[in-house]
Amino acid sequence: MMSNRNSLFVIGFLFSMILIYSTQYSFGDTGVITIDSHDVKYDIDNGNVESIFLDPDFFELLVTMNTHADGTIDITIPRELLDAKFELSDDLFYVLVDGFETTFIESESNPNSRTLVIPFFNGDSTIEIIGTHVSNPFISNTEIIIPDWIKNNAGWWSKDLIQDSDFVSGIQYLIKEKIMTIPLTSSGGSSNDAIPDWIKNNAGWWADGLIEDSDFVSGIQYLLTNGIMHA
Repeated sequence: MMSNRNSLFVIGFLFSMILIYSTQYSFGDTGVITIDSHDVKYDIDNGNVESIFLDPDFFELLVTMNTHADGTIDITIPRELLDAKFELSDDLFYVLVDGFETTFIESESNPNSRTLVIPFFNGDSTIEIIGTHVSNPFISNTEIIIPDWIKNNAGWWSKDLIQDSDFVSGIQYLIKEKIMTIPLTSSGGSSNDAIPDWIKNNAGWWADGLIEDSDFVSGIQYLLTNGIMHA
């Protein structure tokens, strides 16, 4: 009988120590951050979120955080803020944790938002979630004036019927002569003059009427901001 009591005491003591240890060293953070009138919800284990902000020029949501152990972050992204599409269907986001591509789970998807579960390691500090469609507060449809025939050029370019340089030169001429009006964002430096494939894909989808003018303009703004094209 005494032996059983001693065993129960030892088990209870160990269980209490585990609870105390878990409470002391395991922590999390839950919250909501509003970006351009859109609420981004998050729930992180073994860390806390410092900031979440949108970079419309790079089609990405950037999360900065402090982590003290391996863990995961659940983040719910409104589709109107950031989405990933291939033609009219959902596509996968591209996720980087501290600069490395990371496998993640999309735990929920509905017409208004998408929820991702992203793992991280102890010490990781940044997560980049890259999509294809982004909310851009610097663009309004009333500011965008694009001649209809530009869609023909965009379609030819997406099918490699004209060169990158020809397409870029054409856009530069239209902006310079004020035939095309595009709201500009601040310019930045770039060490790479290559045009990303996703911009050409966007041009093709725009030519086919699958995405809005603002999505096509975001791609042009990317070229301007990164010094690949000059107005």
